[in-house]
Amino acid sequence: MLDKLLTESIYNAVFARVREQDITELRLRAGKPVSYACGGKYHSLPDCPVTAEDIERVIGMATGHSVYAVNDSIARGYIVCGKGYRIGICGEGVMKNGRLFTIKNVTSLCIRIPHEVKGCCEKLQNILENIGNTLIISPPGLGKTTMLRECARELSSRYNVLVLDERGELIPVHEGIMQVETGDMCDVACNIPKITAYATLVRTMRPDIIITDEVFGAEEVRSILDISRCGVYVFASLHAAGINDIFSDETYSPLCKVMRYFVVLGAIGKVSAIYDRGRRNA
Repeated sequence: MLDKLLTESIYNAVFARVREQDITELRLRAGKPVSYACGGKYHSLPDCPVTAEDIERVIGMATGHSVYAVNDSIARGYIVCGKGYRIGICGEGVMKNGRLFTIKNVTSLCIRIPHEVKGCCEKLQNILENIGNTLIISPPGLGKTTMLRECARELSSRYNVLVLDERGELIPVHEGIMQVETGDMCDVACNIPKITAYATLVRTMRPDIIITDEVFGAEEVRSILDISRCGVYVFASLHAAGINDIFSDETYSPLCKVMRYFVVLGAIGKVSAIYDRGRRNA
């Protein structure tokens, strides 16, 4: 995919130094060097400055040269393309009727590259066998989405799993086909606002487990509390440094009433602690 998104000069400069399967993020900033994330560290290429044309090419290829067709997504700050590549967009906002309508004069892109890592849930086997509401916690970029993707694959071989994938990167779907491996009992609602999906799909799809990424805001927390009351298990992720940040936060502390397991990542793909009802057991 990256060979189509990037200009030849940038693609060659990056992948002369690293394998595509080893990078997790690629950043393009107009007038600045290309940088990429590999092994949890950022690397800069001073001899490879980014031009406005480089950025325009990525946007054009990612949208099929039909920016207006994905303008709603652009107004939310990102584009999703291919097998779950999410491209964050930063530039000049255009307001309409008091709301952000689109982003023009784009100056920066953050391309997040999805990975399947089978076996990355090895330390979560007790959780997967003794199901309970589970929250995966870490700062950005340490592999929460990858771990949830693997949880979905393993759980959907035994349970009706509903994946709520608002940004289209947890279980990417292209032309109606899931682009990563799942079990036979997996349903995916992609590019649907999560609050809408919580309110409707729990009833219509009757899942045993809901899996969703990046819990954000009080409204979503209330939805998760309501779903748990209905007897549906929830596997989710949350940006935080550790469990204490959840318990002490006014917005997210209500989750502690319904979550059984808290999984804390301390490095990329590495579980540093697992708590069962607030008690550390790993």
